[in-house]
Amino acid sequence: MQAASHEDTARGVEAFDRRLGLVSLAVGLGCLVLLLATSPGLPMVWDEGNAIRRADCIRRWAGRWFDAGPEGRASVLTEATLQADWPYTTRLEGHPALYGILIALGRSVADGWLAPLQAARFGPMVFFSLAVGAFYYRLARQFSHRAALGTAAALVLLPRLFAHAHFASFDGPLTSAWMLSYAAFAPARGSRRWAVVFGLALGAAFSCKATGLLAPLPFVLWAILYRDRRAACALALALPVALVTFVAMNPPLWHDPAGGFGTFLALNLGRAARPGLNISTWFLGRMYNLDHPLPWYNTLFWTAVTVPLALLFLLGVGLAGPLRRPRRERDAMLLLAGAAVLLVARALPGVPPHDGVRQFLPSFAFLAALIGLGADRMVGWLSARTGGGRLGSLAVVGGLYLASATSLVWYGPHWLSYYNLAIGGLRGATAAGMEPTYYWDGLDREVLDWLHAHTLPAEKIRFAAGPDENLELMRRWGLLGRGFRPSDPGAFHWYVLQHRPSAWSPADRRLFERGTPVMTRTIRPGGVGPWKLDVPLVMVYPYGSRQQAAGSRQQAAGSGQ
Repeated sequence: MQAASHEDTARGVEAFDRRLGLVSLAVGLGCLVLLLATSPGLPMVWDEGNAIRRADCIRRWAGRWFDAGPEGRASVLTEATLQADWPYTTRLEGHPALYGILIALGRSVADGWLAPLQAARFGPMVFFSLAVGAFYYRLARQFSHRAALGTAAALVLLPRLFAHAHFASFDGPLTSAWMLSYAAFAPARGSRRWAVVFGLALGAAFSCKATGLLAPLPFVLWAILYRDRRAACALALALPVALVTFVAMNPPLWHDPAGGFGTFLALNLGRAARPGLNISTWFLGRMYNLDHPLPWYNTLFWTAVTVPLALLFLLGVGLAGPLRRPRRERDAMLLLAGAAVLLVARALPGVPPHDGVRQFLPSFAFLAALIGLGADRMVGWLSARTGGGRLGSLAVVGGLYLASATSLVWYGPHWLSYYNLAIGGLRGATAAGMEPTYYWDGLDREVLDWLHAHTLPAEKIRFAAGPDENLELMRRWGLLGRGFRPSDPGAFHWYVLQHRPSAWSPADRRLFERGTPVMTRTIRPGGVGPWKLDVPLVMVYPYGSRQQAAGSRQQAAGSGQ
């Protein structure tokens, strides 16, 4: 099948290819099956507890709305009720509501046949799979089936992107909305209906996270670069639709859209003045936060050390075309713009620096598309210049993907701790001063089973910088069988420390440097060199050791040391 370029699409309404649509649907369903199969192995991570609690507020509000009947629904829609029952957009840190809506919808469907955590993840996983299918369709139309298939494979073989695609949180849905925006843009240049769909996708990106407001930027830059009037017209229609969609998906804005939007911006742009939201990160042996921004090259460095080397090579091949021939490679240039926007934005001062690639995760979706494009061109180049033919060329490129798949298997399910061979794997990254983990994904079944086996029912466990909302849900779901709050009965017996240096107190650092853990969770035993994953992710200490470290710290401070 011949690829459809932007010029072909601009001539009129694009005809839907049913055969390709079925293939794209199969790709999306395959992605969903893979996510569902691997999700039970992923522990609850930091933001999920908070996200699930907020989504519960939506479910309770929806239940009252349905129960109120036509006569009583006005009372459920008052400004005070919406502000109280929708803890989004104008409250807390200002996250918009779409990810909570997805979690609530997913639980409504999956409760009863999936475990509670997996049910909460169901909506975001379905949304991601839908986006993968749409992304596949668009790339196959514009480039080739090989490029689309290479992209779909890269989307699940980039370990950190694959991990976040599971979570009941906001970064996975944000990435999905960016992919859907790209999928709708080309037909939007030839159809008003598709321009509306494009606007809905942009509005979904706006409604996932504040960085979603940057989603139109690649298309705007592309339209300016190529002086594309049809793209400008599509954007002129889509942007108002996106804003209306944003308001519609965020009930706290319904009674005062302009004022609420101003509050939303203030909450998201004023984090430096709020200590609880000025979160630090440990990067190359130094601490950074909003007051001390990361170096400008941080996103390039993160990309260079968290993309498997084989895929990094194909990314270089995919980038060669648009960088050398930007006028001829219009479609690829849009992919490059989609990847570059957040890579640049994250490098600016004043942008939250923490949690590795999470803050610019949508860039990885477009990097995956460039990897797929590189794989397609690598097959063509090898077929033309070697005697192995197309089958041999496919085998070579398939081997590069297979090599990357081994990283996914070797690190799984702790994909957020993945570092490639360029930095020496997890050991090399830790030695270079990078954070081994950051999202409490080391607190898995193995750690919990050990804690339960070595803690009496009358004793409790303290978690350093613990995600209390996660722990409360884990207690409710029967995953954590011991107390953890200071108010719980009994004495603390263990102190659980995550290997995230940016979250350590001085006493935690002293404990890590001088204490001896009684239990250490690493990814896996065995391995050699950069494949040896013996770096601790979670450590368990006797609670008395933590008290001694805190007392030593206070004593040293009192003596002027």
